[in-house]
Amino acid sequence: MARRLRLPAFDSGEVLLAAALAGLTALVAFAGVHKLGTTGLFLPLLLVLAGIMLSRPLAAVTLVVGLAIICEGESFGLLTFASHLYTQVYRDISLLDVLVALAILAVGLDVLRHRRPVRVPRPLALPLAILALAMVAGVVTGRAAGASLRFAVASEHVLAYLLLMPLAIGNLDIDRRQVMRLLTGAMALAIVKAILGLIEVAGHYGTAIEGASTLTYYEPVANWLIMIAMLTVFAALLARVRLPWWLLLGTPLLIACLVLSYRRSFWIGAVLGVMLVVMLGSSSAGRRLLVPATLGVFAAILLLGSINFQSQSPIVKRVSSLAPAKLETNVQDSYRLDERANVLGAIGEHPITGLGVTIPWAATVQPLSVEHEEGRQYVHFAALWFWLKLGILGLFAYVGLIAGSMTVAWQAWRRSTEPLLRAFGLASLCGIAGLIAIDTTASFTGVEPRFTLLFGMQVGLLALVARTAGLSAEGRSTLARDG
Repeated sequence: MARRLRLPAFDSGEVLLAAALAGLTALVAFAGVHKLGTTGLFLPLLLVLAGIMLSRPLAAVTLVVGLAIICEGESFGLLTFASHLYTQVYRDISLLDVLVALAILAVGLDVLRHRRPVRVPRPLALPLAILALAMVAGVVTGRAAGASLRFAVASEHVLAYLLLMPLAIGNLDIDRRQVMRLLTGAMALAIVKAILGLIEVAGHYGTAIEGASTLTYYEPVANWLIMIAMLTVFAALLARVRLPWWLLLGTPLLIACLVLSYRRSFWIGAVLGVMLVVMLGSSSAGRRLLVPATLGVFAAILLLGSINFQSQSPIVKRVSSLAPAKLETNVQDSYRLDERANVLGAIGEHPITGLGVTIPWAATVQPLSVEHEEGRQYVHFAALWFWLKLGILGLFAYVGLIAGSMTVAWQAWRRSTEPLLRAFGLASLCGIAGLIAIDTTASFTGVEPRFTLLFGMQVGLLALVARTAGLSAEGRSTLARDG
């Protein structure tokens, strides 16, 4: 005898709730299609994901920064679909902006929900306050010069990353074990990025450089991640820390990927960082050599490449192009020199207020050898960009943030008891010193979205390490409860 199929009994309230949710989902999908086209069909799913992110701040922050690291722009030949992360979804707002806002909001809601006080790293308190004032001044100055208020405010979204991400990460309620997992995951991700970059070169998918050669990564995020990972390994080896086998095997890949990026500024930053790691991590005698050795590095930068190489190797050509005489003959390097002369002229006319955000500089001092799209909104020198756009407060904010970040990294290095966290603190300290040189050739900090996001997370993580260093598990729980 055939058995009857018994259907589960549903309460009338459950049926009404399911019907209401189905109707709401259909309504949201219809509105999404009306505004965004077929892409709007995914709007209900995105809203569900947004709800999940808001309830899990650590997962939200990790997801956003991880996506920004993995997804390269259109210049990267592999995984080209990943560049859609940076497409604008509404006017000037990109999908990455939305995800960053959700991650920051998730941390803020978690702080309010558990009634924890907002913690601001002491070395960063004043620089972040100055940056907030400079952002307001930049909008006011730009608006007075004729810029749209909405456009002026929206154009400061990357500066908002720099302002809020260190605070968001520093206020996560996580323990040392979770910090170690984040750091280990970042190191593994750096090796994955190195492998993908080398595949990019081997398959000739990348951007052409020096003739027929191709490079690994032109954009700064992967190069910075790989550079910090490489410096962390060097610092750990110098301290005789036992590292996992996969990290040791991946280190040559990190070095090869950074070399084949052909980014001269990151070469200089990495060399400076390695030298500082060796000096600071070796002995007190090495620390006393810090000032003369740093001066020697800058002198070497000026002299590097002055020899007339005959080799056709693209790496040799890039090194030799650092010679001061060749900087003047290279079209792009010559453009940077002309740009700097015009920017300094504009700053000289408005030394206190700057030009304001969205206001381009004019080539009134030196004619340009070549024009770039949106080139007059950009400056190949981060400190000058802050000064030009945000006025003298912007310059103070940039200098203060770099100095404060180095102080936080120093605290993380000197206070930590875990060997790998100490190595990360030292590597970050020396890497940020190298960033000072990198930012004189291109503006990344506070200007390039992905780099600023990664840098903000790094600084926040360093602040978290420094704040909880040396505490027992009971002491850390008390600190998290009492603030």
